[in-house]
Amino acid sequence: MRFRWLMVVALGMAVVKPASSQVSIYAEVTASKLTGGIATQTTTVLYGPTFGVTAQIATKAHLNIYADVRGAFIGGTTRLDGVGIGPKIGLPLKKKYEAYTELIVGFARYNNGQNLPASSSTDSQIQLNSGLDRQITPRFDWRILEFGYQQYYGLGGEYNPKSFSTGVVLHLQKR
Repeated sequence: MRFRWLMVVALGMAVVKPASSQVSIYAEVTASKLTGGIATQTTTVLYGPTFGVTAQIATKAHLNIYADVRGAFIGGTTRLDGVGIGPKIGLPLKKKYEAYTELIVGFARYNNGQNLPASSSTDSQIQLNSGLDRQITPRFDWRILEFGYQQYYGLGGEYNPKSFSTGVVLHLQKR
């Protein structure tokens, strides 16, 4: 049994070409639609920055594989802040575009600003993001649009924020 798994891992490593470890830093402006609260079913739109670091770890055929670490600081009086990490798959397209999708797992903190015991919670989150980047220079990309869907497990799992972002990506090495 162990020999089979060892063969699967060795074959997988032979097929995947290591990348040149391109590291990038990004900053986005995010608008997140927060619908929830079983008693009220209110909708609030929260705004704020999202920051992150990606590292390209492999290239296979026409796919780029990255590791992504991100933090979002969304809201004013009502806040939903979170940090997470996960894999990102990029598909380079013609004319210097790259479409991507990623799965982020981490923790988030919700606070509605009312200073009551049931008004805040820290719990796990899962986020699925997809977007499109456009290369402007060898070191600079414009993140045209990113759409995110999130499951926040705090407060009984009643919040599923949907977010839209745009921003910039700075590559630490020329591509």
